[in-house]
Amino acid sequence: MLPGLSSAVEATIRKVLTPSVTALGAAHYERADYHLLSGRDEQAQALGVHLLSGPEMMVAVTDRERPVGDIRVQTGGTGNLLFLDNRAWQGSLSASVRILGNDCAVIFNDIGRGGYVMLHDVFMRSHRQFLFWGRGSTAVGCNIELEGQDQGVVIGDDALIANGVWIRNYNMHALHDLTTGEAIGRPPTTTVLERHVWLGQDALLLNCGRIGAGAVVGARSLVTRPVPPCVIVAGSPAQVRREQVSWGRDTYRMTAAERVALGWPDTPGG
Repeated sequence: MLPGLSSAVEATIRKVLTPSVTALGAAHYERADYHLLSGRDEQAQALGVHLLSGPEMMVAVTDRERPVGDIRVQTGGTGNLLFLDNRAWQGSLSASVRILGNDCAVIFNDIGRGGYVMLHDVFMRSHRQFLFWGRGSTAVGCNIELEGQDQGVVIGDDALIANGVWIRNYNMHALHDLTTGEAIGRPPTTTVLERHVWLGQDALLLNCGRIGAGAVVGARSLVTRPVPPCVIVAGSPAQVRREQVSWGRDTYRMTAAERVALGWPDTPGG
């Protein structure tokens, strides 16, 4: 699928790249031409990739000349991959990435004309973890933290993430019943945002599993369970407030393309 991607991570990613998440299937990547760079190459630095410390990392791009923004990486393990599909890149990406484990992958697809992605901290704490960033997805300010081997975070196509959002795929610390000693917390799980999801300001996704396509998460909501498609959830803990609803990037309307991407007619009542 991608050069330098471990077979275990590739198998996991192939399972989650469904039409409800992205229009980019495995064939999209197999048709691309890749240029492989070292994380410390001057050419990688010219593109905006800076390996600040740690073992070497592979950087794969689809355009050797088109800058991507400012990506600062620290590694603690080996066999890690940063992939950037920048052949049509017309946006700006700023990210700080920390990778402690081995054989992890951070995959950024085209963020679109004028698109902006600010990832204050991407912290990958274990082995064979991955972040997949879908085409056209944007973020004003987001933090992502991953625990557990073979786990990941998937941001589907055309997501809109407001400032102050945290996405964690685990409960941070162990919870135990003091009488029985039973573990009552949930293990880490891959977090998937399906396509066209809007996360409001200061939302916290905590080991929630999946956010359905077209869903809206209200500002300062705490999401600890899966969210169905095309609903608004809000509160702490978040609860469904309205069904059969979604959002548009335009201030006043949804486009026909946005409706069709969610499986709805291109016009209301159509």
